[in-house]
Amino acid sequence: MDNLLKELEALKIRGDFFEDNSSWTPCVDLIQRSFVPQRTIGTERPCEEKDFREYRLVVERNLRNVRSMLQHISSSSREKHFQLSNATGIVRAFGMNLLLLIGEHNKKNIWNTVECVSISKELLTTFCDLYACQSISQFLSENENLRNLLLMLRPKLLKDTWKTYPSAVACYRWFLQEPELYIFFLQKPILFNYIGDVLPTALIILDDYFPDNVLIGLECIYQIIQHSYMKKGLIDSGYAKLIYHALQLLTHQKEARYIIPLYSCMASLLATMEHWDNTINLFEWTTRDEVLSTLIENMEFEQNIELRHVYMLSLPQLITHIGCAKWCGALVRILTEYCEHHTDLRTLKATLEMAKTFLLMFRLRVAAHCAPLYTVFLKLHFDLTETPVFDRAIMQNLEDCICMLYQLSSNVGYTVINDDRMRSVLNSSLPVVCQGGIIRIPIGGSYWMLLWGNYKFPHLTVDYYVKKLKSKIISCYMGDNFTIIVNDYKSIKEVLSRDEFDGRVTTAPFIKDRAFGKELGIFFIDGVKWQEQRRFALRYMRDFGFGRRQEKLESEIMDEMTLFLDILKNGPVYDGEKEILKDNLVLFPDILYASSGNNIWNIMFGHRFDRREHDILRLLCYSAYMFVTANDTTGGAIFQRPILRYFGNMFGYTNHMKGSTTVSNIIKKYLEYQKVTISENDDQGFVDKYLKKLNRDDKSNNFTEEQLIILLTDLMIPAFSATPSMITHTIKYIMHHPRVMERVQNEIDNVVGTGRLVTWEDRKNLHYLEATIRETMRIETLAPLGIPHKSVKKTTLGDYEIPANTTIFTNFAAMHHDPDLWDDPEIFRPERFLKEDGQLVKDFTLPFGFGRRLCAGETYARYNLFGTLALLLQNFNLFFVEGEPSSLEDKLPGILVSPKKLWIRLEPR
Repeated sequence: MDNLLKELEALKIRGDFFEDNSSWTPCVDLIQRSFVPQRTIGTERPCEEKDFREYRLVVERNLRNVRSMLQHISSSSREKHFQLSNATGIVRAFGMNLLLLIGEHNKKNIWNTVECVSISKELLTTFCDLYACQSISQFLSENENLRNLLLMLRPKLLKDTWKTYPSAVACYRWFLQEPELYIFFLQKPILFNYIGDVLPTALIILDDYFPDNVLIGLECIYQIIQHSYMKKGLIDSGYAKLIYHALQLLTHQKEARYIIPLYSCMASLLATMEHWDNTINLFEWTTRDEVLSTLIENMEFEQNIELRHVYMLSLPQLITHIGCAKWCGALVRILTEYCEHHTDLRTLKATLEMAKTFLLMFRLRVAAHCAPLYTVFLKLHFDLTETPVFDRAIMQNLEDCICMLYQLSSNVGYTVINDDRMRSVLNSSLPVVCQGGIIRIPIGGSYWMLLWGNYKFPHLTVDYYVKKLKSKIISCYMGDNFTIIVNDYKSIKEVLSRDEFDGRVTTAPFIKDRAFGKELGIFFIDGVKWQEQRRFALRYMRDFGFGRRQEKLESEIMDEMTLFLDILKNGPVYDGEKEILKDNLVLFPDILYASSGNNIWNIMFGHRFDRREHDILRLLCYSAYMFVTANDTTGGAIFQRPILRYFGNMFGYTNHMKGSTTVSNIIKKYLEYQKVTISENDDQGFVDKYLKKLNRDDKSNNFTEEQLIILLTDLMIPAFSATPSMITHTIKYIMHHPRVMERVQNEIDNVVGTGRLVTWEDRKNLHYLEATIRETMRIETLAPLGIPHKSVKKTTLGDYEIPANTTIFTNFAAMHHDPDLWDDPEIFRPERFLKEDGQLVKDFTLPFGFGRRLCAGETYARYNLFGTLALLLQNFNLFFVEGEPSSLEDKLPGILVSPKKLWIRLEPR
């Protein structure tokens, strides 16, 4: 590898930059002797296994020698306490050569055995130990010159060496795609700064005639396109067109291994180009049409089974919008051909998946092509039922396609409706699917269509489909999970009332990751464990006022209200208070954290935090907000694809984990204190009851200390976040409707006066305040889709069959805005909850859920909400502050829809 090392020297990685050290020079020489050697034959053909036959006889021995050398260096450095993080130049040169060696041997190939790859991984671990770093990304961040070199492995370097040194390409891919480095390199603006070096190198690799190198080039190109910070830059700089022309050349090559990664790159690039080019007319000939034209031409005349399979897998990602409707005729011909002459079940399965996507996306255009599709689908159905062994998933997809066709063109289907085969298909298929659903796209399912309608609040997109499909129950796919979204009062109550729908979806990775790797708590579990925990929690929390009225708890809540009023009137004392209270300006919802959190903590642990300890309560509430706002109202993409956890906070995983674990850690800390102070005869709170249950000899395996920690976390997170959010929402609506504020204040003055605080007993006489709270919880549904349920067995809902393990969303927001249930549902009008004589009417809202999954803290939450609002409106007039997010649309997406923080001016009345 002498030529490559000379190039490295030319880039000033060695030479004057490093100090000479004779003790390190032999180590560097040993590593260089272990590099993959130069091919001694000509470069007119790709490298083959025989080219490295002799090399492989000695490579393992050389790598073992390097491993032994590193172990010796590591041992010596520990004895001498040698800190390699402050290493000299020759030591960094040693590290550079070692990284190149690891990169060459990181994957099994023609010059590497399994043993070589294993040793390479050991070398990587030892490397991190030597350089006192947790990962390579940390090492490179501390050695900028080396990082720059790795990002600037220039085309002139690889162009001259990759045919004689194929390992140079493998090493380059490793540096660009190694998982830890991947995250590091794609941070803004690192990769874009070096795009002039990285992109040409990838394009040169892409142009190679060796298939493995082409695949590496495609992987590198895909990463460059996917880099979120670069997409507009690719368009402005002209790099997007350069990439497109390079990819287009490959579309004419019929190499099965290329097709899927090639068209994945194409689909991503086209999406980028179309997003940033506002001049594109989807009804004219576009770049996407050029790609589709080539792909369809290849598909129509292809007989190779493997190519047919990969072509069909690649097609759906290119069929994305209405502009593609011009290809309906050609697509119907391909679907008909592939179904009629099916010889491979994999291709047939991909074809039917494509057919479902196609039928859902271009319904009107497909109607004109129903006849040939009917014919081929029914013939295929007959053939499959006559086959002794076939894939049930293929049959289900086929039946779904027939149902969709029948809906699109019942006149065409009328001629075959009396056919026994057709009748059996319609009877056995899920009626919800026949009725239509939200379009399903590969990988994310229907989730991407919801995001397309409203990125922050995808539940609002559901309203569009409810109207479009003219059904209150609609079907979709969240990832690979078949899902039902229920949107009306009757169906929602039926779902929440029946045992068959009490299951929980447990695919989200943070559910176990936050709970010691187990299914614990109460919100995200089901079955016998959930029933035991729910029964125990409800039984003993009631003893402390949770779920029913209790004089002691009400008295303690009033004490907390009195302290809250004192803070508002007399100003801050401690540093934490000074950050949220300045003169007569108050930061909402932060000002509410201490009073709301202290009450729930009192129920659980039997004591309240002193005012000087309120920072702990604020930290708990901040963490709870972090958890509930980490994703959108559906739970986000991470619910559908657990692998997305490895993308950190890009899909909310980090915030989910950080928010939940912070709350759990604080609970764990005080749990240890509670164990010491527990009394045999006096239970201070719910925790004492649970600890005594653990100490009994007859304790169940479902009752553990870990379960208690996550149970408390599940109960406290909504209490810490929901109550302050709902109070702030209500305040904003009242401030936007001064007439409502005036009427509430007049009612409080007439019923209670100013000499005392409002109590829970006054609620029966403060009808308009109660109506205002109900109206806010209706119009601003805090948890629009709640927590998804799951059918535990095959059952029915209304007239529809529901398979087992179906995910079910109860769309409370749609129900609370249903014009069939509410007059003018978009208008804030508390009077809708009052009779003509001023008494309250029956409440049809379900802000806390219903049935056995009903929020256990409903009574407690309503008490806090009522008491805090009454206190504020009894004692203050409220005014918006200019420049603050005062609009009713200023909200944060999440499982709970929370208001943005804002300062409000309080003027004493």
